[in-house]
Amino acid sequence: MSNLKKILICIYNLQGGGAERVLINLLNLFADEGYNVTLLVLRKEGIYLDKIPSKIKVIYGFRTLFGKKISNKVLSFFGSKVLYKMFVRGNFDIEISFLEGFPTKLISGSSSDSKKIAWVHADFGSYHWTNKMFSYGEEKKFYSKFHDIVCVSKLCARSFSDKFGFTDNVKTVYNLLDKNLENYTKIKFNDVFNKYKTTKITYVGRVEIEKSVDRLIKSFEEILSMGYKDITLFILGDGSLKEDLERYVSQNNLSSNVKFISFKYNVYDYILSSDYIIMPSYSESFSLVLAESIYLGKMCIATDTAGAREVLKNGEYGLIVDNSKDGIKQGILKVINNPELKDEYIFRINRKDYEFSRVNVVKKIFDIINF
Repeated sequence: MSNLKKILICIYNLQGGGAERVLINLLNLFADEGYNVTLLVLRKEGIYLDKIPSKIKVIYGFRTLFGKKISNKVLSFFGSKVLYKMFVRGNFDIEISFLEGFPTKLISGSSSDSKKIAWVHADFGSYHWTNKMFSYGEEKKFYSKFHDIVCVSKLCARSFSDKFGFTDNVKTVYNLLDKNLENYTKIKFNDVFNKYKTTKITYVGRVEIEKSVDRLIKSFEEILSMGYKDITLFILGDGSLKEDLERYVSQNNLSSNVKFISFKYNVYDYILSSDYIIMPSYSESFSLVLAESIYLGKMCIATDTAGAREVLKNGEYGLIVDNSKDGIKQGILKVINNPELKDEYIFRINRKDYEFSRVNVVKKIFDIINF
């Protein structure tokens, strides 16, 4: 195993987002294969810190004693080459920025002859969130330093190329599913919602603006006001909007039908215990939750985004609705009033031909890594 390449991977933090969960899956893959991997976490924070495999060497840019504002000021003020020298020690064959923003800036500052790979998880066409951090010229210069740009969906790759003009080195590699996911299709799961004798609709993800959980709750509120009481909405996740939304639910007497659950590392029992999984986002480049839910045989409802169309095969594997509050409302009403739709969608899913399967994604990752 000693001839395997030395890999550096940089991530901002390990909070409970999809990209961070995919990174843990990737680290487990590299650890199982015996790669020599160093993980640079710019801010030591997040619920996934204790999920890093023991075989992975971890270094931290800023400990928790540094506030986020101070950390970000340092990362913004210094140039990429200075940042690289500040935080990176040793030589690597491959250097990976696993998220847009500061990780990309830092790895672009490497002057070694390593192969540099930038992972892009955002749909820059509809949600270019890093434009608040860098000018267009700065960000394009950062990406010009990378040998490969790995985008998590075809549409994500297209929007990235349209934004920055890079094409030849832009590749699509879907998010890596958990190696244990297959086991959940074979064993009896723990029904965590057993006490709820209602139709159970679950959102899994961060509670942030772009995820549009507020729209989802208000759509659900309108459905309840129409007399539909035998339904429960579960919000599984944490984020900056969670407290405000909990307050809204309480003040508007929705607590009997809308339940908040703190983030769980293992979400599969919650997915399997639900009747429907819903993804109400304004923008999605690739939804790991949708891909996992489909693989587990669950019907999904999703707003019309690039990622939803790709994962749900343009509506073959799940219900795609208009990206609006009314669209979300009509989608929920459709499945409630037509329960037979659930079995129809699930019947269409073919795991063997599922292009997001772990086997297919692992092959693409190794094709890039083992150059």
